Amino acid sequence: MRYPNKLARLTDEQRALMVKEYLAGATCEALSRKYGCRPHTLREYIKRSVPPGQYRHGSTLVITDAILKKAKELSRDGVARKDVAERLGVNLKTLEEAFRRRGQTLGTRPFRTRHETLSIIVDCIKAGLSQEDMAKRAGITEASLTTNKYYRDAMKLVRSTQKSAAPRTQACKHRGPVPRGTQCYCCQCYLAWT
Repeated sequence: MRYPNKLARLTDEQRALMVKEYLAGATCEALSRKYGCRPHTLREYIKRSVPPGQYRHGSTLVITDAILKKAKELSRDGVARKDVAERLGVNLKTLEEAFRRRGQTLGTRPFRTRHETLSIIVDCIKAGLSQEDMAKRAGITEASLTTNKYYRDAMKLVRSTQKSAAPRTQACKHRGPVPRGTQCYCCQCYLAWT
């Protein structure tokens, strides 16, 4: 399809509006159809007209200040960087690059040891929460509950605390229940525990 070179015939106000629409998220292809300009010519004009770092290649989403603000809030709430990007529907590298261009960083979560994470998950199991809620409360992805064996290890800890709460007893043939690891004094038999 042949386009007339209308870019030269556009007024300064129309060109400023075109750049403003581009910065708001319109694509070069959509703008070339709207203004009747050649796509390549319009793209070159946009590259020269927008502030440095604001030109998007292809159909990359523009990272607005509102998106960056939301990303900061999520990060402050302890959401992992990968999950922040996924929730906002942008690529992680694109999001980090937008922060870098503005001289900021996407905050990283404070380091927590495996033991601390396990204790959080154990509390969640005792409270009867779902795995999804456990992952949110622990600040990890739901997949990492099983991949990193957090859930399995937490279940072992829950079982071990339940076992130690009630000491097992075994019956002596003469006297009745005798606590684990003790000797029956009536017949001097030592009860073996397995």
